[in-house]
Amino acid sequence: MLASPEAVDAVAELLQETGAYGVEILGPAALPAGDDISAPPAAASLESGAAIWLPARQARQLAQTLHGLVRSRIEPYFGPARVEAGPAPAVDWVREYRKSVGPIRVAPGLWVEPPWRSASPMAGERVLRVMPGAAFGYGDHPTTVTCLRLLLERVRPGQDVIDMGSGSGILGAAALVFGAGRLRAYDLDPLAVAATRDTLRRNGLQGYVRQGSLPGGGRPADIILANISGRGVRPYLPLLRRRLAAGGCAILGGILRDDSTFDGDVRAAGLRLAAQASEGDWRAVAAERA
Repeated sequence: MLASPEAVDAVAELLQETGAYGVEILGPAALPAGDDISAPPAAASLESGAAIWLPARQARQLAQTLHGLVRSRIEPYFGPARVEAGPAPAVDWVREYRKSVGPIRVAPGLWVEPPWRSASPMAGERVLRVMPGAAFGYGDHPTTVTCLRLLLERVRPGQDVIDMGSGSGILGAAALVFGAGRLRAYDLDPLAVAATRDTLRRNGLQGYVRQGSLPGGGRPADIILANISGRGVRPYLPLLRRRLAAGGCAILGGILRDDSTFDGDVRAAGLRLAAQASEGDWRAVAAERA
């Protein structure tokens, strides 16, 4: 779809509402050849594009639906837009994606690499192989990085670790690589469960991985990892305290730096704030059970 600069965000949102999993916003230089956006007066301001790539039959059906939605919901409020359906460029999207993802040093002494490119660690540094995009947690987001910093400062040989909301499994795998003796990982999303198992397998590691919430009972853990969000982890704080062994530590990530009430909620649950790590708008905290 071609749109005026004022309309392009609304067009992208409309595409998502009609079922697109992803939308690419293109500037004038990236628009497909043949779209003369300066020729007809009515299209003179169509200087941006929002594109999705679909099988031909779906594209034609969606284009018919969008024609009416553009006239009723976009043009009266945001300016001109035009729906077009045509052949997609011959691009190997998998190859292009892989070119953009490489090894990264996510914490002191630890690299993460995708299966298609190897890291170049210094002597003594460890490497984890993780499939990017399979589930959240490759190591390129501040919430993962801050949790890893706190984890690697605290993990000790033989410790029992629980990962609640394991995602890609990167945090639990890092704990094992740095000496933890046992990992129990839980996630509600079956794709995340599969990704956690894949990460452990790729790195020659073993752990107990199950779909579901953290059980209310069981063997206490020395470290509990919960890189979810401040809002998401709040209701679980009392449970985390119960599941921690004496002197154990919960590492909680995904907390906004301007969340002024989170620390008080941690203390109210009977945990002591021992440390925190921040990056950008995000922070993680290490909360210990006395």
